[in-house]
Amino acid sequence: MKNGGTTGDKNRPGLSGEMTMILWILGLSAAYAVALNGTMVMPVVVLSISKLAGYDEATATIIASAELAGIALYGIFLPKLAIRSWKAVAIGGLLAVLIGEAASFWLQAPLPLAAARLATGLGEGAIFSLVCISLASLANAERLWGALSLIGGSTMGTLLFIVSLMPHQEAAAPVFLLLAGFTAVLAPLFLFITTRSSSLPVATAHSRLDKGRTSLAMIVVFLVYAVQAGQWAVCGYVGEQVGLSSGEVGFYLAVSSLVGIFGAVVPSFIQDKAKRLPAVLSGFIIMAASVYFLFNRLTPQIFITTQVFVNIGFYIITPFVTGILTENDPDGSLMSRTLVVAIVGATVGTALAGPVFSAYEASVFAWSCLVPLAVAALCGSAVFGHLHKSRPIAAVAKVAE
Repeated sequence: MKNGGTTGDKNRPGLSGEMTMILWILGLSAAYAVALNGTMVMPVVVLSISKLAGYDEATATIIASAELAGIALYGIFLPKLAIRSWKAVAIGGLLAVLIGEAASFWLQAPLPLAAARLATGLGEGAIFSLVCISLASLANAERLWGALSLIGGSTMGTLLFIVSLMPHQEAAAPVFLLLAGFTAVLAPLFLFITTRSSSLPVATAHSRLDKGRTSLAMIVVFLVYAVQAGQWAVCGYVGEQVGLSSGEVGFYLAVSSLVGIFGAVVPSFIQDKAKRLPAVLSGFIIMAASVYFLFNRLTPQIFITTQVFVNIGFYIITPFVTGILTENDPDGSLMSRTLVVAIVGATVGTALAGPVFSAYEASVFAWSCLVPLAVAALCGSAVFGHLHKSRPIAAVAKVAE
């Protein structure tokens, strides 16, 4: 059985094909949300660690980064483990996240607290590998990733919105307990991943990328995540410059993240492969224009509007890129490594953003984001332009065994 031993719909005669697909997408979206929610609420995690344990921001950031290290370690060394035992990885991943989140609320010493965040990250990496294995080699993967971004991303955006309203100044603010509860609520939906149809079409030869273009797609992932994380990292400073309080900045960022996720509607509904390149380029244009105006027109209205559109552009681009990588991924390991690339990109972008923003004018910082976006757009054009040229007039899709 392909894709980690998940059960096909032929073992569930009571379900229609359409309902099977809906339940499968719902299960994958739940796994997607649990696996990536930590990365979305990372600023809140850092703040919670500093409040709960009394650490300064630098120490809290180092401790919180253990979660990202856990995700990366799993993606590098254990991406294929779920092929051997899907159930064991699912249960182990969920337990690691639940225990890690709960322990993070109670632990105070730096090493145990970092160990709890590391365990959480390992569990999130394991859960993400379930998604990757389930989608590996499927045709029209950008539509599937778009659906996951839309449903799972909306769920994460709602979580971020709720967390942003919590009283973080209180030492007992139960952020980690809320994250544990979030995982526990979504965990039963993981069972729907086993409803995967056995007749989903797999990617055809025209979707194949050579090593060079696969590397270009990885560069796109790295640069897009670096820019997104970098501009996000300095949004607090920009918000203060336009007269918003820290609470207002957090609220507007949460709202913009939630609304911006609807950019994933574009890859979810595009069926014509020839439209992938124009759609990806439109996403880059939206991101670039938003970044330019954000740092060159410093007003509260521009701040709020551009954050929405930065997220819209981001969620247009990423499902297409992860989709084509998924179509070239035989066992899910490539996409697990892609998540590692995304995390490294976000880490680099965050690390560089503060010094650059502090040392130079806002307009210079804007160009430090626009240049990487331009490079990413060129790389994306090389990838999707090649696929468009190589696409046969009549492509015959194989069917998964």
